[in-house]
Amino acid sequence: MRYLPIARLSAGMALGQDIYDGEGRMLLARHLILDKEYIANLEELGFPGVYIDDKFTAGIEIEEVLSPEVKCQALKLVQNFFLEESGSSKLEENKIRNLIEKIVREVLSDGDLMYNMMDLKTYDDYTYFHSVNVATLSCVIGARYKMSEDQLKLLTTAAMLHDIGKKFLELDILNAKRALSDAEKRMMLQHPKLGYEYLKKNFRFGMEVCEGILEHHEWYNGEGYPLRKSGNDISIFARIIKLADVYDAMTSKRPYHEALSPSDAVEYIMAMNETEFDPEMVNVFVRWVAVYPIGCEVELSNGQRAIVVKNFHDFVLRPIVKIIDSGKTLNLKMDNEARNITIVNMIA
Repeated sequence: MRYLPIARLSAGMALGQDIYDGEGRMLLARHLILDKEYIANLEELGFPGVYIDDKFTAGIEIEEVLSPEVKCQALKLVQNFFLEESGSSKLEENKIRNLIEKIVREVLSDGDLMYNMMDLKTYDDYTYFHSVNVATLSCVIGARYKMSEDQLKLLTTAAMLHDIGKKFLELDILNAKRALSDAEKRMMLQHPKLGYEYLKKNFRFGMEVCEGILEHHEWYNGEGYPLRKSGNDISIFARIIKLADVYDAMTSKRPYHEALSPSDAVEYIMAMNETEFDPEMVNVFVRWVAVYPIGCEVELSNGQRAIVVKNFHDFVLRPIVKIIDSGKTLNLKMDNEARNITIVNMIA
């Protein structure tokens, strides 16, 4: 399996992974043979790329943090939670709690599993994919930070609902393909407070969850919003969600910007360490989020191109790769001949 940007797809390629919409419905199934119409539709929906199966990458498989079943449930539930204007808060709360238990259980089931893939999401359903991705990545970071299972459940709940305040904003603002006016920007900045007040009034998730939502746009140096808190005065949940939120947003294709590669997003996070982000959380993040996800194409310092086969959580810059020209596998961490070879670029 390998990841290819939409522009590099061609008719006859076999899809390497099921593709879903924001309601958790399958759009295209793995092994489907793509034609020009399918490719055009994927581009129209805003997918930056997809995974394909071919002979060269046979055997390269990505172990996802969440099973497709749980991810589909999460997408559907998040969408319902965003769109519901009224209803039984107790019923919705119980559904969220049950889902969170499944997510935490799956994250904890393999303590050595990295966040290791390029996620596939559409323009229009971005909010729902983003909520699920931020919850999953926050749970991974919290688990690697050795949080208890109970704390992970609270963290993951806050992360899943971190943008719930956006349900009170106009769709024209949320989905704008233009620059927002100053008034619209001020409205957008209200979403953490709106989400905090909504959950505190209508649900019983607890203050830790609500505070994580309220503070997820605070900066470590105190320059964030809405409270301008800094350092450890910011909720630990918010400090983790901040990382996951920025990473997923930067690696997502939006109407107003192209998706950055995971390596570029990680580089930004490293550059903003101790300014925007908590250095303790960044230290966990960079060990457990793949800079070069499995299946992506990279350029080596010797001029060769390769596909990433496997990552190591303590050596994220030196994965095992498969050279495209020769088909040879090279372990950048262990092989003596690879000591002077580095990855210089991710091909996207």
